Amino acid sequence: MSTNMNQTSLDILQRLPEEFQYRELKGIELRTQRQSQEQRERTEAENQQWIAHWESQATDKERARAQYQAAVNRGQAVCAIASLILLSFMLIPGLNRMAERTLKLYEWTHSPATTTATTVTNAHPYSNKTTAPVAQAKVVPFRPLKQHRGPHFYDDTPTGSYDYVLERDGSTAVPIPSPCNGIIGRVWFQGRTGNLSTGFGAGQIVEVACDGGKLWLFGHLVKGSPTKQPGDRITKGEDIGIQGKTGRTSGVHIHNQIHEYSIGIDGVPVRGARITDRKLTQPLIDEYRDFLATGGDK
Repeated sequence: MSTNMNQTSLDILQRLPEEFQYRELKGIELRTQRQSQEQRERTEAENQQWIAHWESQATDKERARAQYQAAVNRGQAVCAIASLILLSFMLIPGLNRMAERTLKLYEWTHSPATTTATTVTNAHPYSNKTTAPVAQAKVVPFRPLKQHRGPHFYDDTPTGSYDYVLERDGSTAVPIPSPCNGIIGRVWFQGRTGNLSTGFGAGQIVEVACDGGKLWLFGHLVKGSPTKQPGDRITKGEDIGIQGKTGRTSGVHIHNQIHEYSIGIDGVPVRGARITDRKLTQPLIDEYRDFLATGGDK
C-alpha cells in the first residue's frame, strides 16, 4: 500500500508544472535538512552533558587532592618542629641516648623506604646522567583480588598485550595495585569511550616504570581516577587508579603492555619499544597476577 501511495504521489508531482515540482522538492529537501540539524543538536547537547558530568568528577577529585596535600604539609610542619625539639634535647647531658633512639624511631616511621638500595640503569639517550640510587620501598598491603582470564587474555591489539579482569566482593570497580616500586610515566587519555564499533583507543592510561625493570602501561582505567602525577614515586602495591572501561572496550578490564623505557631530562620516564615476545613478558604478568591474588603478602 505504501509503495502504491508513493508511486501515486510521484505521478501527481510529475504532472505538476515544473515550477511547482521545484517548490515541492525544495520543501522536502529543507525539511530533511532541518530534521538532520535538530538530530545533530540533540546529540551534541547529550555529549556536552556527558562531558560536563566527567569534568565535575575530575574537579571534585582535584579538590580532594588539594585538601590532602594541605594536610600533608601541616603534618610535615609538625614533624619539623618535633625534630628541632629532639635536637635541643641532644644538647642536654644525660639525654643523648634517649634523643638518639627517638630520632632513629622518627626516621624509620617516616621514611617511605627501607635501606636496601637499587639503581635504575635506564638512562636518557641524550644525557650522561643516570638516576640516583633509589631505596627499595616496602610493599603496601591490600585486600587480595580475584582475576578472570578470558578468551582475550592474549590481546594482539597491539601485539603482545594482555587483557584480564580484576574483581573483589563481586565488584569490578577496584583499585589497581602497582606491580613494582618505580616512577609514574605519562598519565593521559587516549581515544574515545564506546563499544567495539564506536570507541577507539585505550582510554585512561597510566604508565609505571619499574626500578631497574620495564615500563608497564595500564589502559581503560576510570577517567580521572589516577592517584599519581608523572614523575611521582610509587610503591609496590600502592593504588594507581580504578579499573574501568574507557576507550574502545566491550566491558570493564585491565589492558597491559610492557615496554622498554628511558628517563627524560625532567626525570619522567619515557616509554620506549613495546616488548612483543611473550616469553619475556608473560612471566612478569604471571608474577603480577600471583601478587594480586595474595594481597602483597607473597
